[in-house]
Amino acid sequence: MKSAEDDGTKTSRTPLRLIVNLVVSSIVLAGCLYGYSLLGERKRPARDKPAKPDGTVVTTETLTLHEGPVVVSANGVVVPLREIRLATEVAGRIIEQSEDLRAGRMVNEGETLIRLDPAQYELELRRLQAQQSQETAELAAMDISVENTRQLLGLASEQVDLANEERQRIDSLVKRQAASVAEVDIAKRSALTAKAALVELENRRRDFEAQRNLISKKQALTEVAIERAQLDLDRTVVRAPLTGRVVMSMVEEQSFVAAGTPFVVIEDTSVVEVRSNLTVDQMYRVWNSTAGKDIVDSGASSGNDRVPPVPATIQYNLGSRVYQWQAVLERIDGAGIDAATRTYPCLFRVDAPEQVSRLSKTDTIDGPRRLIRGMFVSVQLQAESRRQLVQCSEMAIRPGNRVWVNVDGKMRVVPVEIVGRIGDRVVIDAEAFLVSGLPKTLDVVVSPVSDPHEGLRLIATPGQLEPPGTGTTPQSRIADESSNKPSTGSGKAAG
Repeated sequence: MKSAEDDGTKTSRTPLRLIVNLVVSSIVLAGCLYGYSLLGERKRPARDKPAKPDGTVVTTETLTLHEGPVVVSANGVVVPLREIRLATEVAGRIIEQSEDLRAGRMVNEGETLIRLDPAQYELELRRLQAQQSQETAELAAMDISVENTRQLLGLASEQVDLANEERQRIDSLVKRQAASVAEVDIAKRSALTAKAALVELENRRRDFEAQRNLISKKQALTEVAIERAQLDLDRTVVRAPLTGRVVMSMVEEQSFVAAGTPFVVIEDTSVVEVRSNLTVDQMYRVWNSTAGKDIVDSGASSGNDRVPPVPATIQYNLGSRVYQWQAVLERIDGAGIDAATRTYPCLFRVDAPEQVSRLSKTDTIDGPRRLIRGMFVSVQLQAESRRQLVQCSEMAIRPGNRVWVNVDGKMRVVPVEIVGRIGDRVVIDAEAFLVSGLPKTLDVVVSPVSDPHEGLRLIATPGQLEPPGTGTTPQSRIADESSNKPSTGSGKAAG
């Protein structure tokens, strides 16, 4: 009975629970819809759109006048100024050799490098000296013979005089018929004999004088031979002609060398050169430097046959340390442009390769003491330009070496020639601005532009200002100076 009652109760509650659930669900759904509709109708705040600017907003800076040298950088290698190849001038066996005659060692001027066996040259010298003594003795004997003949000539001359006087007396007696014809013949024969003796002595004297002259010539020839023998003897000792470093040694002690055999190569270390290849643009800056003014004034053909003595600094990097030497542009190595690299092979002369300085806060030299051949170095030329130059930020240089100039609110694209760099500043040739008819004060765009083109309207905002002390309107100084200074050449785009 109880189970039946429970079943009736459950059956009566099921419709009521269903109705309650439907009502509650409807109320919740209605509340959700009301809340969504109430909260979803937020009004957006009214916003006024700003008017589009009549141009592109850019950041500009004013060009500044560059004062001072232009640094032209290039790479180079140290080469010797000269190399001397020594050879033996006489043959012989090496009996002594210097300890410094080894590749890489230093030799001093006048130092004995090798000594050859001088025995045969000493014997030759002694033989010639003995021959000279013999010729001196022969010459003295010949002088005695000449003197004796001269005395005999005196006696023979007196004998001829006596014979002539005797003949004259006989002739006078014949005239008085006090002498016979036979006595006359005897007198004539005696006179002829005396004259024959005189002539013979005269011939002997001339013969002795000719022999004496021949001996004198032989003696002079012997003196020349003695000088040659002494020279050969001196050449058995070979000394260093200069102070330098031995590059190559090709002999050893106790070895025999023939005359003309090269045995050592010495390079001069008192002065060295740095070989560097400069581009055509770099050489243009060198020729148009103040150092090249004298060459242009002298009438040289555009300076192509000579190079101005532009000062330079040679730098050698050893890790984070930089060592410097002072140099000067000396000459072009060769006839002109290298056909392979299209550059000018130039040589820089370093007169004091041992005077090194360190580019740091300390002057302590803890690296190379001098420039050595084969060093790969950098060359910094300090060329004082005779042309007007300006500076701008590196951000102002656009691809193709162009700058965007703000002229009366419009963009002008001007190709320029980059001369050098100083930190984050770029030095460019002002000729491109002067020949383009631009205003005195120039502002260049340093900010990026999405669509740059000629005539683009610009709205400039000042960016990087001029460095202190450069002046407020440097471009006016450029224009004023250019009006009083003749142009040395037209600028050209590097890109």
